[in-house]
Amino acid sequence: MRGRSITLLVVAFAAASPLSGCGGPITPGELSRSIETLESTAAEGALLANDVARDRTKATFARVHARDLGDVVQHEAEKLQDAEADQGHVAAAKTNAVDLADRIGMTLGQIQTAPGSETDGRKAEAALTRLSEDAKKLADGL
Repeated sequence: MRGRSITLLVVAFAAASPLSGCGGPITPGELSRSIETLESTAAEGALLANDVARDRTKATFARVHARDLGDVVQHEAEKLQDAEADQGHVAAAKTNAVDLADRIGMTLGQIQTAPGSETDGRKAEAALTRLSEDAKKLADGL
């Protein structure tokens, strides 16, 4: 339980960190921080999905927590979509980050929809773990 508390603090800190404002040019550093937020949120979602898969959490908690994580991802996607990026590497990474956010959000939505399904929990855990790894690779490439 202590590890989960630390992870929740990391996600909360990442979500509250001042990143790029709405609109305007985005720097590689700002984009990287935003992608890292997606990475940590997907990782937290994978932990939640693992608990669902092992029937180690209440359905209500899983649903609410998945919704909260989905809100973090949606907020990042909105900020990224509003930010301007010059053509090139940063623009491509921004587009990939928005796509990642959409996929993370969709997978978290599956937990919200079926918080008591152990089978769906296993699928969501695998998907969110992959998405977290994809986000790390994307951020490392900036």
